[in-house]
Amino acid sequence: MPTRTDDGEARRWFAEDLRVSSPVVHNPAVIDAFAKVPREEYLGKGPWRIHSRLQVGAVHTSPTATLHEIYHDVLVSLDEKRGLNSGLPSLWAFVFDHLNIAPGQTILQVGAGVGYFTAILAELTGSEGRVIAYEIDEELARRAQSNLAHYAHVEVISGDATQAVALPNLDVVVAFAGVTHVPERWLSNLSDVGRMALPFTGEDQWGFMMLLERAGDTFPVRSLVPCGFYHCGGARRSEEEEALTAALKVARGKVTDLAQYHRGRSDNCIEDAWLVTDAYWISKA
Repeated sequence: MPTRTDDGEARRWFAEDLRVSSPVVHNPAVIDAFAKVPREEYLGKGPWRIHSRLQVGAVHTSPTATLHEIYHDVLVSLDEKRGLNSGLPSLWAFVFDHLNIAPGQTILQVGAGVGYFTAILAELTGSEGRVIAYEIDEELARRAQSNLAHYAHVEVISGDATQAVALPNLDVVVAFAGVTHVPERWLSNLSDVGRMALPFTGEDQWGFMMLLERAGDTFPVRSLVPCGFYHCGGARRSEEEEALTAALKVARGKVTDLAQYHRGRSDNCIEDAWLVTDAYWISKA
């Protein structure tokens, strides 16, 4: 039976590996957060169902229930029938590293799952900050609420984050499901130095992680990395999904020329657009 010291050593090895594999180059606090949060307390007891890193969707059962099985950069299945997973640690370490999360900030998380990455966010913002985590699946929300009960500054809400009311000023918004637009409730509450990381995905659930920043009344954007995600209920429109799918097909998986996210439809600058919809458009760099 591994000791608590062994557990801590396994988590530190795991976190230091993420520093290299993600990589994490801007915010070393991300590494410390991954080294502190015990993944097994959120995923439950093993053996676990783990995706092959070479072929997502090829799932195998871990050989044992010992902790070293999940202290690797692996995607762990939560519900295979519905395609729900806990998330790839290297991806989220990379994304969090680009969000400039600092102690005392207020974070909106869309898609808490079982709460593992919520706990990482809670460590990054600290007890003086706040994490508001929405989870639309009632069963997962209950698990997250139980798993995160020891964090006084974390609130897990069972419901649709696109329908959130009375949102505070948000420093960070991070979505764990694929969207086709930025919901106005999130955008209008973004602080003057706020950032968002949102998976913009097409019909086949594949797309790119978009980093959006607020700069006064403008919203510079860029693609961080290609990604695939389960659809986000409430943040998808069929016409946008079709337009996004077409733009991604033209890009052939390499979205590199984004400039700004603009509210409304452009009538004058279509030549400068990477994507045009009735509700927003994205200009090219």
